[in-house]
Amino acid sequence: MSWMKVSTALALMGGVIFLRPAPVEACGGFFCGQTPVDQNAERVIFAVDRTAGTTDMIVQIGFQGNAVDFAWIVPLGSVPTDLGTFPQAAMTALDANSAPVVYGNCGWELDASAGGPPSAMDPSGEVIVHTREVVGPYDTAVIESTDPNALVEWLRTNEFRVTTPMEPYIADYTAAGMKFLALRLTNESKVSDITPFRMTLPGTSPVVPLKMTALAAEPEMGILVFILGDQRYEGANWPNLEVDPEDLVYDWRTGQHNWVHAVAGAVDDAGGQGWVTETAGSTAEYINRLEVTTPADEEQAEAVDALLDLMRPHPYISRLYTRLSAEEMTSDPIFRRSAGSDVERWREIPYDEDDDSCGWGSGEADSVSPCDFIACGAGGTCGEVTQADGTVVAGCACVPGATARTTIAPDGTATVACQDMRMSFLNPGDREVPGATPLPDPCVGFDCGPGTCVPMNMTPTCACDQGLVAVGSMDFEAGTRSTECVRPDRPIANGFYSQRLPERPLNLPGGREVDTPPAPPPSTFGGGGCAAGGSSSAGFGLALLGLALVRRRRR
Repeated sequence: MSWMKVSTALALMGGVIFLRPAPVEACGGFFCGQTPVDQNAERVIFAVDRTAGTTDMIVQIGFQGNAVDFAWIVPLGSVPTDLGTFPQAAMTALDANSAPVVYGNCGWELDASAGGPPSAMDPSGEVIVHTREVVGPYDTAVIESTDPNALVEWLRTNEFRVTTPMEPYIADYTAAGMKFLALRLTNESKVSDITPFRMTLPGTSPVVPLKMTALAAEPEMGILVFILGDQRYEGANWPNLEVDPEDLVYDWRTGQHNWVHAVAGAVDDAGGQGWVTETAGSTAEYINRLEVTTPADEEQAEAVDALLDLMRPHPYISRLYTRLSAEEMTSDPIFRRSAGSDVERWREIPYDEDDDSCGWGSGEADSVSPCDFIACGAGGTCGEVTQADGTVVAGCACVPGATARTTIAPDGTATVACQDMRMSFLNPGDREVPGATPLPDPCVGFDCGPGTCVPMNMTPTCACDQGLVAVGSMDFEAGTRSTECVRPDRPIANGFYSQRLPERPLNLPGGREVDTPPAPPPSTFGGGGCAAGGSSSAGFGLALLGLALVRRRRR
């Protein structure tokens, strides 16, 4: 079935294969073609100017679909100024040159209320239009109202796409006195014209407006935040976490590592919200490298100029990363200045002579499982599946009340993750907007094998029969995904299916009811475990459209 993603999506850099740290200069500048670490993550840059009392916010906007269907709406605490765009190549290059590098060694102040003076609100509920202008390829508007219904009507009348599930979220933000920035492509623009959007906001406490993202979030969505300022920044209302080095896995045959999945595990262990600081330090190294970079073309030259203009006023950069599913997007994360020390981007996995993890001696590293490199979600566990050609792949079994969704892995390939069935906000028979044609059933013609197709935000997913795991594939050219329920090489522990998802967060309006049988008495519980001895590991986007379980360690 066809699929579409509307969000602030991006292509993260990383996943670089290094057997030992190499000098950064080896890349020959900022444009050296490293492989992305999390290609499906969402990215935002904050540049905090404490002297001026303002923060620049740059957001990646990703969209797959028709230009006429594009719209982007984000709640803000204040009216933004200096609206503009930012080069895509600049954001990608910054990502590429700050991403953590995991390599093996084989013996060689919170000010959340800041935001400028409030505007004079009309108690009658009239929509106030603060700005309406064309910025690059975008028709933009900044509006507010005390009446969420009037605000929604204004947006629809002016051809900004607002779906029915968005309405309670808009009402929630309206009640909090928030303004809204709305973007749509101009009639002359194409999808290929979409570029990161930049704005300046009053105040010096960066905030990511995340809650509305739950409407369209892929399970285990990566979120990447850069903060430029006068010192290190960290999470203010979400915990700051670290990845246990013991949770890192390195495949010596391929150079693959599980950093992003280890982050997912740390976040799940912390209750579903938190930030890992991947790197933090001086901007001088980046500036020096940019100044000696010879751009290959006009696009790179524009990116270099944009990054230098962005970084020169700020002596410090912090890079924070998390992975979330829809039910974990219950609050908007805030960031504050930190007294913490620098964080290096290099993560070393030492050689373990006991298990010959380098693959020497036997000539093969047997301890690495494909389950080490998949995030099934807090409602899932991983099992190995040997395919007809002898290839061993990872699949996910899901607890009752969760369903397996084929999505995009951090390395850009297809993967599967378990998703809370209640987190579906647009379902067959619903009307996307009042008066529209009822939505069709995306499960028609979709074959899960021995399982049941479950539509999730108009995407087919599979609830596999007990004992089976889901494996997924994608045809990126056709924009289609498939999911199949198969039997793993080793049985899934019965106790895994005794677990249940927690109560649905009340501050996520919408969704649907799911009839799940009650859990057996605690005495019957067995460990969830992983069917292959691998990890059972667990997506900001200011999205328009589109498990937590008992928290447990991944490995």
